[in-house]
Amino acid sequence: VRFLMADDPGAGKTIMAGLVLKELKQRGLVERTLIVVPGHLSEQWLRELKEKFGERFRVIDRAVMDASWGRNVWADEPQAITSMDFAKQDDVMMSLAEAKWDLVIVDEAHKMAAYQYGQKLSKTERYKLGELLSKNTDFLIFLTATPHRGDPENFRLFLDLLEPGFFATTGMLEESINNKDNPLFLRRLKEDLKDFDGTPLFPPRQVQTIKYRLSDDEKKLYNAVTEYVEKYYRKAMDKAKRNAAFALIILQRRIASSIGAIRRSLENRKNRLQELYKTGQLVQEQGYIDAETLEDLPEAERWRREEELLEKLTSADTLEELEEEIGKLEELVKIAKEAERKEIETKLVQLRQVMEIEKLRKGGEKMLIFTEWKDTLDYLVQKIKGWGYSLCFIHGNMNLDKRIQAESEFKHEAQIMVSTEAGGEGINLQFCWLMVNYDIPWNPNRLEQRMGRVHRYGQ
Repeated sequence: VRFLMADDPGAGKTIMAGLVLKELKQRGLVERTLIVVPGHLSEQWLRELKEKFGERFRVIDRAVMDASWGRNVWADEPQAITSMDFAKQDDVMMSLAEAKWDLVIVDEAHKMAAYQYGQKLSKTERYKLGELLSKNTDFLIFLTATPHRGDPENFRLFLDLLEPGFFATTGMLEESINNKDNPLFLRRLKEDLKDFDGTPLFPPRQVQTIKYRLSDDEKKLYNAVTEYVEKYYRKAMDKAKRNAAFALIILQRRIASSIGAIRRSLENRKNRLQELYKTGQLVQEQGYIDAETLEDLPEAERWRREEELLEKLTSADTLEELEEEIGKLEELVKIAKEAERKEIETKLVQLRQVMEIEKLRKGGEKMLIFTEWKDTLDYLVQKIKGWGYSLCFIHGNMNLDKRIQAESEFKHEAQIMVSTEAGGEGINLQFCWLMVNYDIPWNPNRLEQRMGRVHRYGQ
């Protein structure tokens, strides 16, 4: 039995997985079970399986493996939970290959991705882990709220982990979906979930888009950055420097996030290029990094890689060209600082108006605010504190304990939570019903993950 459970975020994947596990054990079909999850969700799965199903698992990580030197901990442990990014490492994969499982459950399984570029097939390390697990288990369950990225070939390759060769082409997959005869996945929408009386289990989702126009100072900054990006993007592409070109696209996205984020990014890029100029060095590109590669990285690692791109790579081939670009960046930093000093960011003003309209100060309602960048998170935390609200935050550099602490603080004390994408998985905030997307991610699946934090069972 191999299938994909594609349910809305917040629909209780641990509960559904636990029910399947208990049923298979009752039938005498399962004794050895491995659960693979994003690292920060390990303790959550451990706790919920014990509390709700009486099932005891052991979390296997690097410390456990090192302490089990001389034996294969995977073969010895009948019920294990492990991190996807730990398990994908070469030495861990070697020991995993020697273990046989009756049931493997993978949470956030869409992270095991592969991509087709023309005739070239690119498999992520997580995808290779999926191939190994698929070979070494009888029952395989993928859990995800966002299995399809809008790329039919990516989806076909994903399903190929469940049942290799089941769909030879995207055409066959599309035909199967249209005919509603696909036996590989179960999909349930929140709108379909009702109690025995027919009452919906989830409240309806109400979405409102707040429109605004840039002020003159913001337009000046936006146009100046856009002109810079267009000029040096063309140069980079003409010289086949695709990573440098990609870095400029990231810069363009940051200006759409906040003035604080673009100012800090411009400053960091200028300072780093000045260091390179002083040492007489030009960093050479190594390999090609694309958006999909970055999408599959943990948030903290994704930030690190993006900063490397932003701060080091340039289209310049000579020190004279580098000096010219540094001069342009100095002009942009001055414009950004001036806009920030005037505190005229229209989007920030709109956010404050929304908070006043919702009467957060008097009514005591809670609000969750999402942003993609930590620079914008820091910027918002500073501003909102200045408005007199109590708040907490979550970002990708925080460990599991700190995230749990922030979740508790939001529930019992703080009125506002500001979060990066790190808060888009593994936290339950159904006590909050107001959510703001301060900026929009590239991947629409991330948007759905964000909304799933508050639009949950029990809200």
